[in-house]
Amino acid sequence: MNTQGTVTDERRVDRRYKVSFRVHVKREESPEIQGEVTDLSAGGCFVTSEERVNDGDLVSLRFDIPGHEALVLWGNVVFWVSETGFGVRFGAYSQGGARERLLDLLGPNP
Repeated sequence: MNTQGTVTDERRVDRRYKVSFRVHVKREESPEIQGEVTDLSAGGCFVTSEERVNDGDLVSLRFDIPGHEALVLWGNVVFWVSETGFGVRFGAYSQGGARERLLDLLGPNP
């Protein structure tokens, strides 16, 4: 970790934030599941959940942020950790709008 609080890992190009947001995850043909976003960047997030998902699953994430309107972003599951959660990479179609509003809520120094 460097002095600005970001993780130095060549795979990650966006600043990462430790957060705690309730999220509702919807996958095609599957019941909605709930989880918690604990790590967030402009490119994706980590969702804690015991539900099994598959790499590549297209997901809709509805973020519940106290005091703000719910935000919906789309992405693909990039990895799943048994009984822990899964990583999501936001899709190109999530650029602008909701994604930027979500990051704006974090402010420059969360």
